[in-house]
Amino acid sequence: MKKILIIIVVLLVAVVIGVQLFLAYGLTDSLRQWVLPMAKDRWNLDVTLERVSVNVLGGSLSIHGVQVINPPGFDDKSMITLKRFKLNIGLLALFRGGIAEIEKATIRNASLSVVRNREGVLNIEPALEAIHAAMSNAPATAPGEAGPATPGGATPPTRRIPDFAIRQMEVNTLIQYVDHKISEPPFQLGLDIQVRLKDITNHGQEDAMSGTINLLGHILTTDRKCAFDLNGRIAPIKDPSRLSFDLTGSIQTIDFNNFQELAKRCGFEKGQISGTMTLYCQQGVFDPEKSVMHLTFNKVKLTKEQQEKFGSIPFPETFQALVPIKGVLTNPEIDFREALMKTLASKDTFDSIIKGVMEAQGRTTDSQAKSNAPNVDSSGKGKPMDVKDTLGGLFGKPESKSQ
Repeated sequence: MKKILIIIVVLLVAVVIGVQLFLAYGLTDSLRQWVLPMAKDRWNLDVTLERVSVNVLGGSLSIHGVQVINPPGFDDKSMITLKRFKLNIGLLALFRGGIAEIEKATIRNASLSVVRNREGVLNIEPALEAIHAAMSNAPATAPGEAGPATPGGATPPTRRIPDFAIRQMEVNTLIQYVDHKISEPPFQLGLDIQVRLKDITNHGQEDAMSGTINLLGHILTTDRKCAFDLNGRIAPIKDPSRLSFDLTGSIQTIDFNNFQELAKRCGFEKGQISGTMTLYCQQGVFDPEKSVMHLTFNKVKLTKEQQEKFGSIPFPETFQALVPIKGVLTNPEIDFREALMKTLASKDTFDSIIKGVMEAQGRTTDSQAKSNAPNVDSSGKGKPMDVKDTLGGLFGKPESKSQ
């Protein structure tokens, strides 16, 4: 009996060692040979990787050197690079059925390049479609194409990946956003983001905010890093494009010099901006009544073109603007121009402008009195100013909303 037990133990150890060696060294080749080509054929997602390993005894999965290639039509080669992704599952979770409970997920040294071309197409759209298809285990179809059907003509049943719960997740990533549609040269924004997530699942009620998000980031500017933070809750992730969450946060002071092209597009030559934000998204759609940015503009100076439109009316150096966020998660709409026009038409800003006008006229009258000059000259400088017309032409004719 002892010999039999010893033989059984030895065989089990040999099996465990063999499985561990395969998972540590042979899994990468298997994934390259079978899984990655399937991702290319099924979801049109071109992925490369360096190495994948699984530690059975430690209950962990590690993926190194992942690269997601940009779709055709975009200059940069990589959309996503991932140096290391690790999951700690635990031995009990490996052999337990039902919900796959992940103790901790860690993503380190990742980078994401989000690009919008001149036609308004985002490079991440195919990846989002692939993630949606993967989570539903349904093949991705091109726009206008019908999905596969059973021989009887009925729609095949949807097969979902197993329910999972990630108790803790840490993500450290660099996001580079380039927008060729909003301005030329293209608007660029770099973000260094650290995210802490808890109780993230893909099952449960879609409107139940069961998980938490803590996000701390820096806007990478030419002179320094400007910090921002977001904190709130998130519902189960059943479709990445239809997330539900509510977040609040703040942005430290940013100088317009760091975004000259975008600032000039809005009519500003110099200035600073800071503020707070609230984001409320339900099933991938922003609620414009609750999703807003409260922005404070300080030390503002208009461009020469806008100064001419504003005429001799003194523009306030400091004012606040309420900017709503609407649209869908994959294509949010933020109309700064409309928000600024509403701000300039508000009572507080209008009173500030009128006060500046009165002070300017007072200084002009005093100067004219001292020099014994007439109050009204041939150039019309002494004529009453039409504030309404000037405000209406401040930002030019209405344009299509920027997204």
